[in-house]
Amino acid sequence: MAFYQFALPSERLGFPVEMCAHLPEGEGNMRVLWLLHGANSDCTEWFTQTPLQRYLERRRLAAITVSVFNGFYVNMQYGAAYADYLEQEWIASVRGVFPCLPSEREKNFLAGASMGGFGAMRLAVNRPDLFSKVGSFAGSIEMPTIVERYQRGIQPGGEDFEWAFGTYENLVNNSNDVIYMARQCVRDRRMPQVYLVCGREDFGYALNLIARDDLRLSGADVRWRECGGIHSYDCWDPELPLFLDWLEEKEVGE
Repeated sequence: MAFYQFALPSERLGFPVEMCAHLPEGEGNMRVLWLLHGANSDCTEWFTQTPLQRYLERRRLAAITVSVFNGFYVNMQYGAAYADYLEQEWIASVRGVFPCLPSEREKNFLAGASMGGFGAMRLAVNRPDLFSKVGSFAGSIEMPTIVERYQRGIQPGGEDFEWAFGTYENLVNNSNDVIYMARQCVRDRRMPQVYLVCGREDFGYALNLIARDDLRLSGADVRWRECGGIHSYDCWDPELPLFLDWLEEKEVGE
């Protein structure tokens, strides 16, 4: 296997974007997992907070990460147009460097943790043509509720919400609203399969249950996993091999 840490220029963002790539040895029959990091972090998160490379050793699965810092994977109200970049430029630019990466939808997967869980779900429902499966590890999928509570002073948060989203209205019934977009994907029969993980002691556990139920009510195929633990990789790491098994069509219980 090979590991690369690099940066690629972005026409849409106007600055270089940092990334990491793990590639299995040899060519042929490869699949790829695109991974998004959480808040206050970067593209190294999945490789430093979990033994991801060890989990991938016997799998024909590449892993690609990208840095958006606290950009929430959206077109920020006061900042970079990360959604445009992710939806229209990121994957093509990486495939230009690594042409061995497959382009078939059934061989491309997406996942994220915390803020990255929201980002993964948002990207999946806005570009369902690119991904067959998506995973969220304690993701902030119900972002409209989170921001609305923050604006009422009953949800922890900070200026990052305002820089990214502006107001609550910018999160409802549009491309930033995961549940709204998921309903459209289901209607069009293009919804990726969904895998959700959350710790029972996680501060976002209740909202993740709501996200699970909302997605199922929309008609999405959702696999749910819960475990003991708080909002950290100590909780999510033991679940990661099971998620990778699910990507490979192995049976994983709830």
